[in-house]
Amino acid sequence: MAEGKAQKKPTARKPAAASEPVEYAVTRNPDFPVGVDYYPLDEERRSWRDWYDRDVASDFAAMAASRVSDVRVFVSWRAFEPQVGQYDEDAAERLERIVEAARAHDLKLIVCFFADDRLAEMNEVPWGKGRDPRTDDYLIQREISLVQRVVNRYRAEPVIKAWDLGNEAFCAGFTTEAALEKWVTELREAVREVDPDRPVLVGTDPETLLRETGVDPRGAIDLTERAWSHLTAPYRAYIAEGPVTSGPATYTDSFLLRAALRGLPVVVDGVGVHALDVSAAEEAAYVRTALYSALMNRASGVMLRRWGDLETEKREPYFRDPFEVLVGVVDVTGAPKPTLAEVKRFVAVAARLDPRRYALAPERAAVVVPAERYEPLPSLAGLYDPRACLQAYIAAKEAHVPVTVAREGDPLGGYHVLYLPSPAKLTPLMWADLGAFVQGGGSVVLSYGGDDVDPALREIFGVEFNGDGGPRQAFSCRIAQPGVLGDLRSFDVRMELSHHALITPSGATVVATDATGSPLLTVNQYGQGKAVFIAAPVERAIAQNDPWATPTPVRHLVRTVYGTVAGAAGAGALLECDMPEAEIAHFLGEDDDILLVLSHNAEKMTVTLTTPRTVATVQDVRGGAPAEVGGRTFGVPLGPNGVAALRVKFG
Repeated sequence: MAEGKAQKKPTARKPAAASEPVEYAVTRNPDFPVGVDYYPLDEERRSWRDWYDRDVASDFAAMAASRVSDVRVFVSWRAFEPQVGQYDEDAAERLERIVEAARAHDLKLIVCFFADDRLAEMNEVPWGKGRDPRTDDYLIQREISLVQRVVNRYRAEPVIKAWDLGNEAFCAGFTTEAALEKWVTELREAVREVDPDRPVLVGTDPETLLRETGVDPRGAIDLTERAWSHLTAPYRAYIAEGPVTSGPATYTDSFLLRAALRGLPVVVDGVGVHALDVSAAEEAAYVRTALYSALMNRASGVMLRRWGDLETEKREPYFRDPFEVLVGVVDVTGAPKPTLAEVKRFVAVAARLDPRRYALAPERAAVVVPAERYEPLPSLAGLYDPRACLQAYIAAKEAHVPVTVAREGDPLGGYHVLYLPSPAKLTPLMWADLGAFVQGGGSVVLSYGGDDVDPALREIFGVEFNGDGGPRQAFSCRIAQPGVLGDLRSFDVRMELSHHALITPSGATVVATDATGSPLLTVNQYGQGKAVFIAAPVERAIAQNDPWATPTPVRHLVRTVYGTVAGAAGAGALLECDMPEAEIAHFLGEDDDILLVLSHNAEKMTVTLTTPRTVATVQDVRGGAPAEVGGRTFGVPLGPNGVAALRVKFG
C-alpha cells in the first residue's frame, strides 16, 4: 500500500448489536468460547500506518453485545519497531487502548505477534533489507526482543488469554519442517522466559498448511499448548469445490477439526466464507453449519473469520486476493449482517452445554488417513487420499456413526471400527496392527486402492489377490448374500473407477459381486473380529468424480456397509434417523440428554428419530414449554441448513 496516498480519517463503527432486542437471556460458555479475528485495517485504501487507528471501543462494545468472548488481535512489527531497537510509543498506546477496551467489555484477547493479512504489511520492516523473518537469525533475534517487550508489558494482565506466535498466512512462508520448528521453539522459549503460565500457540492447521506448502507443521504444533483448525480458500477449492451450503463443503470444517484432534484442545479458526460471491443468506447458513459442526465434533471453541467487511477501493471488476481478509459479520458501516444473528443464537445454545453435566457420546469408529498422504511428489497419494478420507467421513456421518479421524501409526486400542478408504499402500507395521486389531475383536472396512497388496490381505480379509483389473466406466453391484451387511441393493450406474481388484475368496463370504460375477464385497471372520473388503476404490471414485452428483445407489452402498459394520461392533448410532443428511450429536447427561440435529441439506426436511427408550418430553435447550412425546419416535422439522438443539427427557 503506497504511503503517499491521502489518508481517510478513521470513522467510528456503529455498535452492531447494541440496539437489537435480545432474543434469549444468554451467558457465555467459558468451556466453549466464541471469538473473532479483529484485523488492523478495514479499508483497502489505508496503509500500515493506520494500524488499529479507529474506534476500537465501539467495535468491542458490539462484540460484547453479541456475546463474543475472545478477540484475536495482530501485532504490527513494522509499526512497533520502525527503526532497529527503536520502539514507537504511538503503537504501544494503540495496543493499550485495545487492552483497555477489552477490559471494559469483559473480552479476552489472543495476541498474535506475526501475521500476514495481505493488506497491512505488518512484518515488512524496512530495515530488514529483504531478509526472511522466518529463517534469518538476526531478524529472529529482533522478533524475540519485540515479543518479550509485549509479553513483559502484559504478563500480569488478566485480559490476555493466550499468545499466538503466528497465523497460517505467515507460517505458509516456511519451506521446511525444521525451520518452522526452530522458529516456534525460539519464540516459545522467549515467551516462557517472561510468562510461564499463559498458553502459547501457533495458529495453523496441520492439514491445510501441508497441502499448501508441503511443510508438515505437526511437530511445531506439538510444541505448543493449543491447536487450531483452519479451513483456507485454496484447501476448500481442492477438497470440496462447489456450493458452500450443501454436499461435501458442509462437512469440511468438522473433517479438518477431527484431523487436528491429536491430544491438544483445538479451536476452529476462520469460520466464515472466503469471498463475496455468495448471498447474505447463504453466508449465514454456512456459518451456522460451521459453528454447530465445531460444537458437535469436540472443538474447544470457535473463531469467526473477521469482524467487519473490508471496504474496497472503487473499481471493477473486484480483483483482490480474497485470502482471509474480506468477509466479516458486520458490513463496512458497522451494521449487523444475518451472520451475526446466527452467532448470537449459537452462543445461546453453546451456553447450555455444560461439560460437567453433559458428555458427548464417545467415538469408537475412525477414518484412517494413510501415511502415504505425507509422501512428496511424484506420489499422488497426497492429492487423492484426503479427498477419499473426507468421503469416508461423510459416509460414516450419513450412517449416523459417531466417527473421528485417525492417522496410520496412531494407537488403535480405543476404537472398535476402522475405515481405510482406498489407500494405495499401507506400511507392513500397519498391516500387522490391523491383524492384531481384528483378531482382538475390532472390525475393519478396507477398499482397494490400486497396485499390489500386502500378503496379509489373504490372512486378514480371507481373499486371494489376482491383480488389478484396471479402470472401468461403470459400477455394478449384484447382491449375493442379502442382509449380511445391511439392506444392500443391486444396481448398475455409470461411474468411473480407476481400479478394480480381481479376487477369489479363500475363507471370506462373498456378499456382492460385479456384473461379471467377480467378488465386489466380502466379509471375513478373523479371530474375534470382522474384516470387510471392497474390491474397488469407491470412496476415491466419489471424490474424483462429481461428489455432488454421486449416484444414489453408490452412496447408499457405502453408508450402509459403514453403518452395519459399526452397529455390529458396538460403535454405531445411539438412535435411529431416517435422513442421511442429518448429522446428530448426542450429549449424555444424568437426568436428560441433549441432541443437536444439523441438516447438511439446503432444503427443508423433517427428520424422524427413534430412540431405544421411551421419550417423555422434548424441549428446545434455549427454553420454552416441553412437548410431550410418550413414545420412542418423534419428528424434528429442520429448515434449509437448519439445526435443532433439543433437551430430551426419558420416561
